[in-house]
Amino acid sequence: MVAKTEPARPPAPEALVRQLVGAALRSGNVAEAERLLRTRLTRVPGDVDALAALADIVAQSGRIPEATALFHQALGLAPHAHGLRLQLSALHQQQAHVPMALKLLLEVPPEQRNSFELKAREAALLGSLGRRDEEIAIYDQLLKAHPRDARLWMSLGNALNYAGRTAEAVKALRKATKLAPNYGEPWWSLANLKSFKFDDADLAAMQARLRDNLDPIDALHFHFALGRALEERKDYAASFDHYAAGNRLRSAGLNLGQVRVTAFVDAAVKTFTPELFAKNRGGGARSDEPIFIVGLQRSGSTLIEQILASHPAIEATSELMAMQHLWEEHVARSAGDPFAALATLKPEIFTAIGEEYLARTRAFRQLGRPRFIDKLPANWMNVGLIRLALPNAKIVDARRHPLGSGWSNFKQHYATGVTFSYSLDSIGAFYADYIRMMRHFDAVQPGAILHVIHERLVDDPEAEIRRMLDFLGLEFDPACLDFHKSKRAVQTPSAEQVRRPITRDGLEAWRNYEPWLDPLKQALGPLLEDWQR
Repeated sequence: MVAKTEPARPPAPEALVRQLVGAALRSGNVAEAERLLRTRLTRVPGDVDALAALADIVAQSGRIPEATALFHQALGLAPHAHGLRLQLSALHQQQAHVPMALKLLLEVPPEQRNSFELKAREAALLGSLGRRDEEIAIYDQLLKAHPRDARLWMSLGNALNYAGRTAEAVKALRKATKLAPNYGEPWWSLANLKSFKFDDADLAAMQARLRDNLDPIDALHFHFALGRALEERKDYAASFDHYAAGNRLRSAGLNLGQVRVTAFVDAAVKTFTPELFAKNRGGGARSDEPIFIVGLQRSGSTLIEQILASHPAIEATSELMAMQHLWEEHVARSAGDPFAALATLKPEIFTAIGEEYLARTRAFRQLGRPRFIDKLPANWMNVGLIRLALPNAKIVDARRHPLGSGWSNFKQHYATGVTFSYSLDSIGAFYADYIRMMRHFDAVQPGAILHVIHERLVDDPEAEIRRMLDFLGLEFDPACLDFHKSKRAVQTPSAEQVRRPITRDGLEAWRNYEPWLDPLKQALGPLLEDWQR
């Protein structure tokens, strides 16, 4: 007797699937909606609408790389669906895949990307690639249609500053403060120009704004700007109070795990052993093109970048997130302990990671020079992966006196990411973990990292520059001494400072605030005296 078999069930009609998915989403059953869409795609793999809907759900659940792959699949089936292309561009931008995000955006016909939102996105992407003139041109164009948009004026001001057009930047930022008096960010951008001086009317205006019922984000910007204005007037006690108030607002809602990296460094020290490097000898991309400048923020990394980028063989790019994203994609997403997962990777995987890094950074290299700088200070946490994936890359550690860099971080408002800087004790703990990591790699990979002490560079620039170029295997070039004459765009808070010759100005500004720095000193402990080795 032959058993009867059920006839193959025909796929559910597209309209019915849409109705069922819509009902599941309305009821909050996202998992059911995803199941329905995956079932549909198993039976009808070419259903572009189902692919796009699934990609949306996956993206909203935070699985960004998977959503990106799904949108690419959908776009491959419907290459003229420019709405998909725009969504895919936004996802790549979210992951800091700037070249791909811009490429996808520019593939959309001009008449379909002429909206305010998309033009502003295009400008931001161009700026991230260092194409400042094109970025500024778009802001100028948008301001003709929207002359009273304070945020646009602020974006223009910041772009002009990065391009070295400081006087124009001040005018644009002033315009933003007049159009939206309670909007705090342009006031902080003015303070962040360093060479800009607030007058008495500015001081009174900012103090008046803080008496209003401001949004906390606006309030913290006014506090940081007032801290700078009062520092200029040598009213250090009042200045400190405003910097501290801004940091309290900035850190609201953060937990200890978001500001401390001690557990990360513990695991890194345990994982990156001589045995691990010996096991992976021969792996990694062999390129010697990358030069990583690492360290704590506000430790002279931009000065080192400006000096080295004045050499005809070296190009500066920007603070690239490529290595951090590769860590997240290949290591941190592993189930369980990411360091345990890293220890099991084979040499060819590290080679692939190195090649992927070189591919992702290529679009940031505009000058065709043989070497390039990736100046992301936080890459000190990725030194182990760098040594495995790019063993011939050079790593320069920019280091400054812990009270100098510590205080400078405390008074600097960062838009995102530098969570350790919001309290003096967390700055001290972070500095200690950073030094511990550097000393570990000095022990297990001797000579792999060149430590450049900021104070020595200031006191004897030629000797330190020659030492850096020797480490990089390059001949000395006098242009490195005239780094301040470079016209390149600089994209950090030190933009103006590195366009001037080296001076000792500000090197020990922390001494004006020493009465309030005990929490930082206590967190540093012995490193307060033993930080240079």
